[in-house]
Amino acid sequence: MSFRRIALLAALLAGAALALIAFPGPPEPDAATPERQGSPRAQKKVPDRYVVLFRSSVDSPAAETKKRERRDGFRARFVYRRAVEGFAATLSPGQVRRLEADPEVLSVTPDRRVAATVDLASGEPIPPPGIRRIGAATTASVREASGARVAVIDTGVDLDHPDLNAASGTNCVTPGSAGDDDNGHGTHVAGTIAGRNDGAGVTGVAPGTKVDAVKVLDGAGGGTISQVICGIDWVTATRTDGDSSNDVSVANMSLGGLGPSVQSCSTTTDAQHRAICSSTAKGVSYVVAAGNDGWDFDYAPQPDTPAAYPEVLTVAAMGDSDGAPGGAGSPPACRTGEADDRYASFSNYAATAAGQAHTIAAPGVCIRSAWPGGGYNTISGTSMATPHMAGAVALCIDENGTKGQCSGLSPGQIIQKMRNDGQSRLSSQSDYGFYGDPARPVSGKYFGYLGWGGAESVDKTAPTIASVSPSDGHTGVTPSTGVTVAFSEPMDKAAAEAAFSLVRSSDGTPVDGSFSWSNNTMTFRPGASLAENTQYTAKVGIAARDVAGNALAAERAWSFKTLVTVKASPAATAIDAGSLRSGSYSQLAADDDSYYEVNSTSGGTSSWYGRYTGVSNALKSLKVTYKGKASATCNQTLALWRWTTSSWVSLDTRSVGTSELLVEKSPTGPLADYVSGSSGDGEVRARVRCSRSSSFYNRGDLQRITYQRP
Repeated sequence: MSFRRIALLAALLAGAALALIAFPGPPEPDAATPERQGSPRAQKKVPDRYVVLFRSSVDSPAAETKKRERRDGFRARFVYRRAVEGFAATLSPGQVRRLEADPEVLSVTPDRRVAATVDLASGEPIPPPGIRRIGAATTASVREASGARVAVIDTGVDLDHPDLNAASGTNCVTPGSAGDDDNGHGTHVAGTIAGRNDGAGVTGVAPGTKVDAVKVLDGAGGGTISQVICGIDWVTATRTDGDSSNDVSVANMSLGGLGPSVQSCSTTTDAQHRAICSSTAKGVSYVVAAGNDGWDFDYAPQPDTPAAYPEVLTVAAMGDSDGAPGGAGSPPACRTGEADDRYASFSNYAATAAGQAHTIAAPGVCIRSAWPGGGYNTISGTSMATPHMAGAVALCIDENGTKGQCSGLSPGQIIQKMRNDGQSRLSSQSDYGFYGDPARPVSGKYFGYLGWGGAESVDKTAPTIASVSPSDGHTGVTPSTGVTVAFSEPMDKAAAEAAFSLVRSSDGTPVDGSFSWSNNTMTFRPGASLAENTQYTAKVGIAARDVAGNALAAERAWSFKTLVTVKASPAATAIDAGSLRSGSYSQLAADDDSYYEVNSTSGGTSSWYGRYTGVSNALKSLKVTYKGKASATCNQTLALWRWTTSSWVSLDTRSVGTSELLVEKSPTGPLADYVSGSSGDGEVRARVRCSRSSSFYNRGDLQRITYQRP
């Protein structure tokens, strides 16, 4: 049985000659899967180091951290202000206990180690086949730079490399220093994303795109969760500092380690997960490596993180040697046991539906890219697959100043678009995929569709409205309802909302409210319930446009009418057991202590029903109200006549006595069953029946039905 390795594979830079040493290769795809208990799949904690998160109620994370530094006698290594609020520090057991008891502290969790994921090999011709394989380049053409900035959260980036348009973001390994790369991994990632189209070196997916070096891993390719959160915090700050020119739109994280079970963003105490939840909420798309252990990254008790977080696009690796589909290429030259157009033997995969929902594949075997010192190198790993998709996401947002189809989409919507694009590409080109994709699956292992990074055709198609609700001419609309509009494609949300209106048809009075979106469907919810028995007109004008800027094909206007609520008193009564003592149906119209009284039979039963006429068969609700008492305690049943079965249906049974008792009940099942006839208006019957062992009389004060109709 082979054992799984906790550390993700890392490149080591050794000596002045920049000699590269590789760790042993990952397991082959047919390797036995070990039991996780007692296996190397266990979290590597950093002794005495912790990440502390404050509750959202604190005003200033920096001030709160200072207060606890003075109180408990420690010094924080990082203070987090944007993605999460808290700090990282070396703490004694006593300091940990005091912080855990602090009412303003949400969680105190051990810092964990993370690492990069690579194997090393020799050179390879350019342009890189992986870039060509996903459609981002041919032997004669490449894409242009994206206006969406990409952060490389990694070992840093060679800021002087001639092939890169790189800037120093932050250094969380040696704070205050530039984010230069002393390993090679981060520079390699940056080259695949954005290597320049300058006639030398290698060309990236989005050539010349600005990349920000966010150094969280050291020269050996290792780091800690506290350092990674420091990097995420910096990325998030670019979205909240008021300067839109420095906004990071995409973050590449070719790193990982084992973490705790994944919870929702609202409940998780995993500090790294909370940081990514916060950052994606600010609009940053995270593209992360699946890992190189040949196992399921979404194994619930011990998942690989950040790969298992639902908020990220997780990238598995496949092999490509010729930059073309079809599987005709020779085996990749830098690694044995791999094949052209087949899943990489070392790649992690998804094994659950939740993991599959954010998984995609990209070339990750024998990838040539930039290397520190102005050089180039060929290495393998899901770390190398990930930047292919990070570059593709950046181009989907913007290329050379032109908005792409991902512009205006949330990170979650971008995940689905990238996955859908890969699936669509395979549908239109049957050989585009690889052995191991969903069309040619490997049992129990989901690697995702091969991502597509090719140029999108210019979208000149005008969007249309697929459906609306309530529909045109609809009557009987619930006053609290919202109005939904389903568009044919992703829309510019602000423009679509501005082009929508809802007015009272009679006088044009506008209705105020708020909007929400689910994919391409917009919902307008009125601020207050609409008026009953009133017609409204909704409209979407041609100022609505899609994310490519195309105006709506045609204006759409439609009308609907709200329900009417009717409160009805009996038009007549009938006695089916006993005799009239006094009064008539008119006494049942109001709660005024004026009674309709029915004597019981000698056997002790009093039974009568109210008859309600003019009730619509299209009624939307029905409720029966009865208030009454008896001259002696009896067992009372309130029932409705069901015309379809010619039987009484009990709504309520209880004991009543000499004090008035109010009962309000609604029937179950089709409401029209309780109305005579099959269309139009009919009759409803509501019966009050009371029994005891001796004679008495029943006294009804109020009987009423309330229903809604079109």
